[in-house]
Amino acid sequence: MLLGNAQGACGAVDGCAYYGQWETILKVALLEDDLAQAKLLTQWLSEAGYEVFHRDTVSGFKSMLTEQPVDMAVLDWQLPDSSGVDALQWIRSQYETRLPVIFSTQRDSEEDVVAALKAGADDYMIKPPRQAELLARLAAVGRRAGLDRLNSPNLSLAHIEIDQEAQRVLVHGEEVKLTRKDFLLTCCVIKNQGKLLSREYLLKEVWGVNADLNTRTVDMHISRMRRNLQLDPSCGYAIKTVYQHGYRLEKVED
Repeated sequence: MLLGNAQGACGAVDGCAYYGQWETILKVALLEDDLAQAKLLTQWLSEAGYEVFHRDTVSGFKSMLTEQPVDMAVLDWQLPDSSGVDALQWIRSQYETRLPVIFSTQRDSEEDVVAALKAGADDYMIKPPRQAELLARLAAVGRRAGLDRLNSPNLSLAHIEIDQEAQRVLVHGEEVKLTRKDFLLTCCVIKNQGKLLSREYLLKEVWGVNADLNTRTVDMHISRMRRNLQLDPSCGYAIKTVYQHGYRLEKVED
């Protein structure tokens, strides 16, 4: 069940979410079957500037994450069809980069806390949650995961440097001229390194929700992005085509 998809007081530029000119709205996946609790958490997170995507079952949560990349997750433990630990283990198996995950649950035994942390949780909160504490813990795990770098005007990856304020891209120190859409696509893909990005998601983020375009448009721009940015395994990173799903920017192992 999708409860909220809010951008708070944040703006958007040409379909990509930014605060002001370039700051990114962080996306939070919320797994919670208590709808009153989910509404409260969604309100708190939205007011703090996060974009929230909610589901109340593990199966629905997994399905959502295959279509919607997120930056962090807040998980309940006991769900109607499975557990938050199962959801966490699935996340760790699917994401190339480490997605920050916080548990918010009534289970308060030391054994439960240890089990969640051993399964890969980054933090653990006992219900009922407190607003200031939740936001502080999210900010802390986000910093540890390096999410604060997304709100820097400068992005970098291997031989690529991006100045988001000036909308300027350097490849091996030389400026590369990109169209507005190619620039937005470049920022979107690099910020979501390690995440599977569906063609539909990229169409929504870069071209706008109501863009009357087919997915071949994305394929064409991705191909041009690979060429313009010289992204191939020799540089340590590559944009992998995931059959019937979309694309993922991956670090290439030696």
